[in-house]
Amino acid sequence: MLTAEHADLVKAALIIVFVLLGLQLLWAARILALTAFLGVLFGLGAAPAVSALERRGFRRGIAAPFVVFGVVGLVLALAGWSAPTLITQSQEIRTRFPAAVQKVELWMATNQPRLLDAIAGAETRPAAPPDSVATHDTGAAATPVPGESDTAVPQQGRLVEAFYRQAGKLKAVALGILTSTLAVFGGFVLILFLAVYIAAEPDLYKRGLLLLFNPHTRQRLSPVLDAIAVKLRRWLGTQAIAMLVIGTVTTVVLWILGVRAALPLGVIAGILEFIPNIGPTLAAIPAVVVAFADSPEKALAVMVAYWGIQFLENNLLIPYLMKEQLDLPPALTMMTQVVMAYVFGLMGLFVATPLLAAVFVAVQMLHVEPDLADAPPTGAIADSGPPS
Repeated sequence: MLTAEHADLVKAALIIVFVLLGLQLLWAARILALTAFLGVLFGLGAAPAVSALERRGFRRGIAAPFVVFGVVGLVLALAGWSAPTLITQSQEIRTRFPAAVQKVELWMATNQPRLLDAIAGAETRPAAPPDSVATHDTGAAATPVPGESDTAVPQQGRLVEAFYRQAGKLKAVALGILTSTLAVFGGFVLILFLAVYIAAEPDLYKRGLLLLFNPHTRQRLSPVLDAIAVKLRRWLGTQAIAMLVIGTVTTVVLWILGVRAALPLGVIAGILEFIPNIGPTLAAIPAVVVAFADSPEKALAVMVAYWGIQFLENNLLIPYLMKEQLDLPPALTMMTQVVMAYVFGLMGLFVATPLLAAVFVAVQMLHVEPDLADAPPTGAIADSGPPS
C-alpha cells in the first residue's frame, strides 16, 4: 500500500504530466485556440444586443443569429456598395506604388545612401574586366562605355526588389498556419458560429467552465469572469466605433489633401485600427508612399495628418467612448503584440490586446487586489509604536 506521502507524490506527478500534455495539445491547436478566442470575443460583444431583443419578446436562440449574421450582412452590403470604387482605386495604387517607391529610393540615394543600403541591401556590381574600357592611347584617360558612368543614380527598383524578396517571409508571418483559402474560410465560419452560441447562452458556458473547479475557487472565479466579459465587451465596442470613425476621417482628410486612392487607404486605416499602437503606423506607410509619388511636401502633409488623427483619437475619442477603460501599460501592450505576432502570426497580432486585457483583469482581481486588502494600511507600522 502507498503511504500518504507517496500518494501525494504520485498525484503531483500525474498533475504535471497532464498539464504538460495539455500544453502540448494547446500548442498543436494554437491557431484553433486563438480563433475560438475571437469567437468568444465577438459573442460577448453581440450579447447586449441579443439581450435587448430578448426584452422585446424574441427568443435568444433566434436573436443571436439575427444579430451576428445581420452584422455580417451589413458589412458585406457596404463592401459590395463600395467595391467598384475600391477596385478602381486599388488598381491605381498598384500602378503608382512602384513609381512612388522608386521616387523614395532616388531621394534616399541622394540624401541617405547608408539608410538605403541598410533597407535594400548594399548595391553590388560585377567587377569590370581589364579590357572593358577601350582607349586609343595608353597614356590617355580611359573613356567610359556609354551607360556605365559612375553617377549617383541608384540601380532602379532596389527597394521594390527588396520588398519582393521579403514578400514570402511576410506572407508566412502574416498568415501563419492559415495558408489555404479553405482554412481561412473555415476559421471565419467557426468564429461566426461560436459568436452565435456564446451570444445566445453566455451563462451556460460560464457555468460549465466554473464546474471544472472546486466550490471555493468558483466563488473567486465567478466575478473575475464577469469582469473579463464586461471589459472585453467594452473594448470591442470601442474598437468598432473607433474603426468606423478613423476610417471615415482618414478618407475625408486624404481626399482634401488630394491623395489618390483615398477610399482604399481609409479602409486600410479603419481595419488596422483594430490593432492598437502598431496598426495606425502600418496604415500610414502606404498613404505616405503614394503621396510621395506626387511630392515630398504632400507626403509630409500626410504624415502630419495621420499623426494629428491619432493624437485626437488617443486624447479625445477613446477616453470619451471608454471612460472606464482598462489602462494597459503601452510598453507591455507593444511587447505583447510583437511576441504574439512573432509566435502566432497575424492571428496573434489581432488577439494580443484583448487577450492581454483579459489576463490583466484576472491578475488584478485574483492577486493584486487581495494582496492590497491583506496589506497593512500605510503608516500602520510607523504609528504602532515600539512593542511593549
